[in-house]
Amino acid sequence: MSENNNKPKAAAQPPVVVLREEKSNFGRYMILLIPSLFGSVIVHIVLFGIFFLVMLPSALGEKKEEEAREVQNVNAEQVEEQKATFSTVDVDPAATEFDTDINYMVERIGEVSVPGSVNPNEAAGIVDGDKSAAPVNLPAPGGFGSKGQGGALEALTGPGNSMAVGEVGGYGPRGMPLQGTFYGRSGQTREYALREGGGTTASEAAVTRGLKWLVRQQMPDGRWMLNSPNLPDKDRGAEGSDVAATALGLLPFLAAGKTHKPAKGNEYDKVVDKALKFLMRSQDAKTGYFGGGMYAHGLASIAMCEAYGLSQDPVLRRPAQNCINLLINTQHENGGWRYAPAKTPQGDMSVAGWQIMALKSGQMAGLDVPSVAISRTKSFLEALCNKSDEGYSYVANGGSTARMTAVGLLCRQYMENWGPSHPRMIKAINAHVKPNGPERQDVYYYYYATQVMHHFGGEAWRDWNEKMREALIAKQDKNDKSAMFGSWPPQGDPWARSGGRLMITALNLLTLEVYYRYLPLYYRDAGYKMDDAVKKAL
Repeated sequence: MSENNNKPKAAAQPPVVVLREEKSNFGRYMILLIPSLFGSVIVHIVLFGIFFLVMLPSALGEKKEEEAREVQNVNAEQVEEQKATFSTVDVDPAATEFDTDINYMVERIGEVSVPGSVNPNEAAGIVDGDKSAAPVNLPAPGGFGSKGQGGALEALTGPGNSMAVGEVGGYGPRGMPLQGTFYGRSGQTREYALREGGGTTASEAAVTRGLKWLVRQQMPDGRWMLNSPNLPDKDRGAEGSDVAATALGLLPFLAAGKTHKPAKGNEYDKVVDKALKFLMRSQDAKTGYFGGGMYAHGLASIAMCEAYGLSQDPVLRRPAQNCINLLINTQHENGGWRYAPAKTPQGDMSVAGWQIMALKSGQMAGLDVPSVAISRTKSFLEALCNKSDEGYSYVANGGSTARMTAVGLLCRQYMENWGPSHPRMIKAINAHVKPNGPERQDVYYYYYATQVMHHFGGEAWRDWNEKMREALIAKQDKNDKSAMFGSWPPQGDPWARSGGRLMITALNLLTLEVYYRYLPLYYRDAGYKMDDAVKKAL
């Protein structure tokens, strides 16, 4: 017992003491660090503020560019799905995407900026004209650079010159508007093109009446219908073609330079806006297909590309590029298209004509159109041309018809620069177009043949235009008490059953708008004498 009492007392456990000491030291350390931490925070806040002020403009610019690219570029997954759907192995639309919107004041390639370029070896504009007379090759607006339409002529004027060219509606150096572009649809250029091309006050009044009739026919959701309930039974076309009908209804407004953008003097902006929204709702976001067959898709593609080209609205760029991608992915290896969006069977001239013009509209709007697609269309046109009479057949090895010849010749003018001195063009017109003049009742033929003759020019165009213009004005319904006031009756036309009054009216309006819809591809003033500098530049 006493032995146990004499044992020394156990010392306090060190771990408890150590923990208390560490906690106490940590608190003291934190108190000592507070001034340093506070100072560090203040310094970082100041540095971040300076960085923010310096980088904010750049960041905003990058954000805008990113948003623009998001609107413009075709989604990579969609491109892959398109390729899988249509088994495309030769053309990748994603490989030709532009990253920016088209700007008419930047360097452009002439073949793209206008539908065809002037052949400097032709005496353009006058059939059988003086071949020794120098042609007029109009330069692009100042600022286009050496690759713009007109090329070397820019060395004489220089980019960014003070002449009126360079703005939409401007003129070339000799008072001529820029040929083959959208420029003819706006401002003073439209008035010039109308007057010089052969239009009249009466023809423009007919266009106005027709546009107002189209406004009355538009459905609340933006579509037009070939078999509209607003039409009497005898005037209705086929059912189930609302995409084609909407494109037909929309194109005359675009031809007159009317877009969905509100502007002074544009009373049709809401009409155009609703129609474009209907087409975009109808379009497959993955494939770009509008539906309704390739006739409908071609028409809708022309309308969408024109709307984008005229307005440069980035919202329209993706649907416009997507519809072009569909054309690339469904083009047959021989260069044509048929009724369905597939690469077989081989194409026909009628369906292909709309698709070829859609590709050209895409080029004019600054969209991506691979050169391989253009090359194939040229091969296709050659395959459907009968060398004996230079006429064109519906399918390869078929007989020539006036209607298909008109389609083929217009495509040749736009895709291969066949001018009015081209011997094959002259032979085809003499054999198939002149003998089937405006007296023939065929709105489809009128539409193509009038454009061909408009670009052909000379006395042949003046004769054609006078007869066609007066015939269309005379046939228009001018009874202002009638619901059909401003339209054209379909009876007697071979397309009455399929297109009805809407198609007949739309194509007749486009025929009367030919003067400014696409400016003539060729100009020549017989009395104009070029000086040595201009001759050398050409």
